[in-house]
Order: sequence, then C-alpha cells, then structure tokens
Amino acid sequence: MKAWKHVKTAGMGLLMTSLVAACSAPAAPQGGESGSNQNKDGKTVITWLQWWKSDVGEGPLNELKQAFEAKNPDIVVDIQDMPFAQVHDKLVTLNASGNVPDVLTISSPWVAEFAIAGISEPLDNYFKAMPEEFQKNAQGPLWTPWQGKRYSIGFFTGNVALFYNKKKLEEAGVKPPTTWDEFLKASVALSDPGKNKYAITGNIGAEPPSTVTYEVWPLILQAGGKLIENNRAAFNSDAGVKALEYYKSLIKTRKVATPGELSAGEKEKRANFSSENTAFMLEGPWGISIQKKANPNLEFGIVPLPVDVAAGTIAGGTSVGIAAKSKNKEAAWKFVSFLAGPEAQVMWAKSTNNFPHNKKALQDPFIQGDPMLKVFADQFAINPVNPDLQMPQSNEMRKMFINEVQNFLTDKKTARQALDDAAKAWNDIFSRYN
Repeated sequence: MKAWKHVKTAGMGLLMTSLVAACSAPAAPQGGESGSNQNKDGKTVITWLQWWKSDVGEGPLNELKQAFEAKNPDIVVDIQDMPFAQVHDKLVTLNASGNVPDVLTISSPWVAEFAIAGISEPLDNYFKAMPEEFQKNAQGPLWTPWQGKRYSIGFFTGNVALFYNKKKLEEAGVKPPTTWDEFLKASVALSDPGKNKYAITGNIGAEPPSTVTYEVWPLILQAGGKLIENNRAAFNSDAGVKALEYYKSLIKTRKVATPGELSAGEKEKRANFSSENTAFMLEGPWGISIQKKANPNLEFGIVPLPVDVAAGTIAGGTSVGIAAKSKNKEAAWKFVSFLAGPEAQVMWAKSTNNFPHNKKALQDPFIQGDPMLKVFADQFAINPVNPDLQMPQSNEMRKMFINEVQNFLTDKKTARQALDDAAKAWNDIFSRYN
C-alpha cells in the first residue's frame, strides 16, 4: 500500500515559496471561514486528495464518503485521486498558489517538511476540543509532534514483522525464529548460494529510500539502541555498530541474502518471496494482501521480529491533516476526525487490509481474530517508533544513512565510521531547525 514509498523531496526553492503560510496559519479551530465552498444546495464542499484509487478501487473510498456524509448531511466530500509519486510535489505547488485541497493525505516523511513549509494546519487545539475517549484512542506512533505541535493524525499504520514460507521452513526442519541467533541459524539452514537458494532478499537500495525501515533500523532498536534523541542522531552507538555488523554477517559473511543488495528494494523483496525464491521477508501488514494477490497458493505465516537484547520494530503508515490555507477548516476537521476514529478505520481495514491507527479499532474482532494481523497489533505493545516524523528532510536523511550502510557493506568504512558520518550529516540538518 505504498506506506513507505517516498517521492523525492521538493527543492528548497519550492518550500520557501510556501513558508509565508507558516506565519499566518491559525493555531485554533476556525469556523465559518470567508470564502467557504458551497454547492447549489448550500452544503459545504470539502476536497480530499489521496492516492489509493488505483490500489483499492472506488468502493472503499466511496464507503467512507457515504458514511461520513450520512452523519454530516451539511457537508459533501469531493474525493480527488492522483498517483502517489505525484502527490508530494503537487501539494507543494498547490500550496504556493493558495488552491490546496482542504484535507491532506500525508505520508510519514512529509509531516515535518509540510509543517515547516506552512502547508499543514496545527491540529492540537482541534484535538483538545474532542471527547477524552477520542483523544485516548487516536494517539499512537503517527501522533508525534514536530517542534511541539502536531500537524497530522493517523489514518492507518503498521509495523515491520517477519513473514516466512511455511513449506520451506517445514522441509528444512526449522521453526520460525524468535531471536537473532535463531534467525541466523535458520537463514543458514535455508540458504545454498550454489543452488540459488536464499533465506532473504538483500535489499538496501537508496531508491526509494524505504529499505532501511525494514533492514537496519529495527536491528538498532533490537540491539538496545536509539535512532533519534533530543533532536539529534543517536544511532552511532555501540548498539548501532552491533546491528550493522550483524546485518553484514547475514549478507556478506554467511551469504544468506540474494546478490545485488546495493540496488534491490521493496519490489524485488516482494517478488522473491511470492515466487518462493526466499524463505523470509521483512514486511508490514500491507504485504499480506500483496502476497495473496501475487501468489494465491503461497502458504506463509507471520511472527514478530526476532529480538536481541530488546524487541524493536519501526512503525509506518499514513496520516491525514488540514491544509493551512483551507477555507473550510471546521468542516475539514470533522472529516479528519472521522477518518481518525474507529468506525472509519475498521471499515478501511476490512476493505483494504490496511492496519488501523486508532487503539479502539485495533481491538475489533476483525483484527484480533486474524492471526496474521494480530501479530502486528501485539507488536504495538513495544511502542514502535516512527523516526520520519522527527526528520525535517526525511528522504535525504534516509539516503544519507543508506549510503553509509553501503559504504560499510563494501568495506569502504568500518561500522563506526559509517554511523558517525551518517550522524554528522543528520545533525547538520537537525541544527538548521533546532
């Protein structure tokens, strides 16, 4: 579901065009804005730009629209669709012209960037006016502040878990691993490079820069490390070194990963698993429907990520927010809060297999009764982090990190040197905003 696929961040020239909006964006809910859009029936029309029509069809989107409009007969939702790869730059351009959609769909790496550029409206005061139950259930990994304010609220989320091919593990006499040591032993047992048999896909390509979410960041957390602390990089630690060395032992020393790891990405990873070229895959809940569609006969299971000294996974997903230049903020918030609520998120989960962000929705029998989805629900107990929401130039920072991991894998740098250099590059960016 493109939850971690990113487009290239727009140039700073485009963002500077939008910065003036940051000074004028209201900090509190506004009602009855002048220039509000109304149709011939006197209903307020709000626009929502998203990118899922090609993935899920019109049905699930129309289901949301109809449910909301039934509860809010004075509001009409105009759903606009655009390919994911075009949405980021389009929103930046529309914001500069003042013709931005009322409701924004925001991929995690855009949250801080859009806040800085004045594209997104701060939501804190809207949120505080909601009932206590709503506030409690809507908080989660995507309800993360940027410089003390929150600019988006989670629509769907997920985290990384371990997919495994049941047939391959059974034939090798291997049980689904729960620790690093077990994962290494299982991967060795399931691999035979001479026969083109591998446990995992080696994929740490920089385009798109989403691979690090699955491949390395969880390892740092599992080794007891942190990614970001006090608005500075924290991964250049002993735990970070341990994580990179473990990762290299899988790919280079034990050779349990497919060749071409420096250029492969999510597409190759998913294709290898669905065609049964690999036994394991690190993936989010969106991968369930992808695999079932790619190979209906594939028998696979899902377990939590293996642990080292700690459990650790990365949260991903997509959030929604209000455009700072919207003329329909009150109506837009009604729709945003509907999308953030349990009814809409259970509805979306059932029709798309995307994972709810709302805590009450996570307890729905549809989630808890599905053994695959329940793995991801249970992993939320370890409070998975989403570093993108704290990264002002997420795509660039991801690429910097990946490039240094590649330098380590190709023996150009030690693990410590690679992490120190990546941390310095990150901190140079952080220092511009903090």
